Amino acid sequence: MILNLKHFVNNFIIYIMKITDWDNGEIVRVLVARNKISQKRLIEMLENYTKEEIPQSTFANRIFRNSMRLREMQQICEVLGYDLIIEPRKDS
Repeated sequence: MILNLKHFVNNFIIYIMKITDWDNGEIVRVLVARNKISQKRLIEMLENYTKEEIPQSTFANRIFRNSMRLREMQQICEVLGYDLIIEPRKDS
């Protein structure tokens, strides 16, 4: 697990996250904390984006069981303003 950090006015700002070894919970917790929102607020944002109801227990269970679908992660990134990028390793 690697975080590239940049120091900015006494705060650490994550600008690149290498998430290859992370599970769903770790990724979602970092994104929620970084955006200073609650998991409940994230669910509301996703519901507005997808126009589908998302029970909080279902969302929490998917995170806990590490069974979140790629599409769901893409939607989370979309509503929070992140790009999900896959690129070749530079150290090959």
